[in-house]
Amino acid sequence: MKHLTFVILYFTLLGLSNVRAQSTDTTLEVVSWNIEWFGSPAAANGPADKNLQEANVGKLLKWMNADLYGLVEVVDTMRMRRVVDFMGSNEFGYVISPYCTQATQPSGNAWLTGQKMAFVYRKSVFSNVTTRGMMRNSATANASWASGRFPFMLSANVTLEGVSRPMNFIVIHAKAGSTQSDYDKRRAGAQELKDTLDLYYSTTMNLIIGDFNDALNTSIYPGTSISSYQPIVADSTDADHYRSITLPLGAQGQTSMIGYPNVVDNHMISNEVMPFFIRSSVKILTDVVSQVSDYVTAKNTSDHYPVLSRYDLNGSILTSVPVLSLSAAGISAWPNPVRTEIFLRSEKMLIGVDIRIHDAMGRMVWEEKIDRWNAGVSHRIPMTERKPGIYFIEVLTTGKRMMHRFMVD
Repeated sequence: MKHLTFVILYFTLLGLSNVRAQSTDTTLEVVSWNIEWFGSPAAANGPADKNLQEANVGKLLKWMNADLYGLVEVVDTMRMRRVVDFMGSNEFGYVISPYCTQATQPSGNAWLTGQKMAFVYRKSVFSNVTTRGMMRNSATANASWASGRFPFMLSANVTLEGVSRPMNFIVIHAKAGSTQSDYDKRRAGAQELKDTLDLYYSTTMNLIIGDFNDALNTSIYPGTSISSYQPIVADSTDADHYRSITLPLGAQGQTSMIGYPNVVDNHMISNEVMPFFIRSSVKILTDVVSQVSDYVTAKNTSDHYPVLSRYDLNGSILTSVPVLSLSAAGISAWPNPVRTEIFLRSEKMLIGVDIRIHDAMGRMVWEEKIDRWNAGVSHRIPMTERKPGIYFIEVLTTGKRMMHRFMVD
């Protein structure tokens, strides 16, 4: 009771001076964070002062003020509940994976002392929330994902400014270690996850976040410079491709872990999410040290930094490049409404053009890349397989982004 009183008092004091940062009301903020053996009863696991760790985690989650947190290494579920209560249980909900390494159910010592995954989400933004453990019936996935630490998916309708989109968030806590065996298991796990997503979630908005325990631009395994996530990193050409949005951070020499030279906490998004990703937003939140000054020196909260990415569900502020209409850029489109096909023609030559078609839910349903688009040449886009409804053409070229709304009847 004495310890609980301390935590409540500490949270209260933090709340008096807490200044929220990072988020906006019009964009979706997604944060992943490894909170290092959170609340583990073992003194040797994680920060020594468990009450202080709990207070600091609550303070930082409230300060970041994101809409969704994907957390890993959650051990003490009651402490996690108190953190969410501190954040505001009317404002935030949470769910913890009902399994972890060596525990298929939320019972027994392996469950109580094991590292679990969790989502904390803003209730006003997330509705129809469901969760599931992925590949839990696969023996190969069990071996690849640290003996039962399977990827954990949250699916929901995400609504901001009247725009609602169905989205899937997958938090992972991959096999740790830098041996070849560790590397091989991570790579096999990445391949099976990619195959599963391609088979069952090939047209949905998917975000993979969490502690990958490997870099994307290289590998922590000294025997290779190729990431164990290469099956997903290299996937940039098929209809189900993913974009490794934190890979550039690693290539720039940044780190997501105290005293470690790589970015091992990463975000990947499917091509359906790309039109809504704000490209300048992804970052490692090393500024948590402004709120917990001894975060690094005392390691009293976590040995990892949180990682943030941001999304605009309207698709109106994807980059700093202004959005133009097709006509303003000298491109004509016809007919509208469309029955079987739509045509595009440019009045001038364009180099390096990416043409995409998105449905009303923001899912990319067609894409064509053109190295050289000569003036006066028309391009035909087939629409015979598309259901009636509203669609959007997005045309990307150097320094320009154009959008056009049309209807298929």
